[in-house]
Amino acid sequence: MEESPPMPPLPKKRVVVIGAGNYGTAMAYVASFQNEVRWYARDAAQAKAINETRRNPRYLTAECEVPASVTATADLKEAFAGGVDIVVLALPAQKCPGWLEENKSFLVEEEESPEAESSSLGKKKKKKKKVLVCSTAKGLYLPTKELMSTAMYLPGIRFAVLSGPSFAAQIVQQHPTAVVVASKHLADAVELQFALSTPRFRVYASQDVVGVELGGALKNVLAIGAGMIQGSGFGINTMAAYVTRAARELQVLCIAMGGDEATVNGLSGVGDLVLSAFGDLSRNRSCGVRLARGETLEDILTAGTTVEGVPTAEVAADFAAKCNLDLPLFNAVHCILKGELTCQQALDKLMTRPLGMERPLL
Repeated sequence: MEESPPMPPLPKKRVVVIGAGNYGTAMAYVASFQNEVRWYARDAAQAKAINETRRNPRYLTAECEVPASVTATADLKEAFAGGVDIVVLALPAQKCPGWLEENKSFLVEEEESPEAESSSLGKKKKKKKKVLVCSTAKGLYLPTKELMSTAMYLPGIRFAVLSGPSFAAQIVQQHPTAVVVASKHLADAVELQFALSTPRFRVYASQDVVGVELGGALKNVLAIGAGMIQGSGFGINTMAAYVTRAARELQVLCIAMGGDEATVNGLSGVGDLVLSAFGDLSRNRSCGVRLARGETLEDILTAGTTVEGVPTAEVAADFAAKCNLDLPLFNAVHCILKGELTCQQALDKLMTRPLGMERPLL
């Protein structure tokens, strides 16, 4: 069978990337392949350095040369000047809802209607244009114990989430990477799919927002547990058993909360879990390693590192309790983070649980 001919070049999108950390850098990089990109950084000196040196002075400095089609700015008005089609929100999860609420005026634009002139003043009608907002945050919202898509709901925008096994450093180093983007409206997911895909960054489309969001968020909690295994000095027997049972708990909790089983078994669920459990670049895994070696959670977090699995563990435990689910691995990680169990006590508790079937019949 002959291969399908390549698709014709797509119209360039006007993309704004919010956040100049590791993942914001990666998103600005991939979006620049076929779009005009404006990149917002809070720090004016950082934005200036990016434009002058084509390097982010704080994140991925050695790994990423910022393409010429990317313009950095510390002025939101400048970032959104002239209109925008897509906003990629690459901020820590707990900051996303507040940022959207505070800056919602930038996200619902007015554009001229092609309709005939109206009114005696001869002015053209204005209609609201809904900007497509894509969140890359992997977490659950702690203050209200909600899904990020619920906490980030804002009338007048189109919303999507991007998740999957993707360390930012390896994205910009052109390691072949696959992720999934989900929106309630498939057309929005496909728009993002084509806007962000590159020859080394493959984006799949989905309509299962809940499943994609939960897979990416909940694996952070389980990745902390994987780090504890590594930090305790256990071998591949232990890690293989842990990851297998963790995948099962991830599946159970996601389905209970409205996600699709097939989604959880895909890139944003099991795929991201494998990445975070075995990948040395995972901040959640590193947190677990350090906890197992005797460091305190307070010391780890005061170093300025964002560890999304810590607040997410609290929300996951709340969801599990509401659903009356027995999820021993999630519970063990949560108890360790709260200081209710040591790593050794959690291990003993897990390994001496009542014996049973791998998959209960009822």
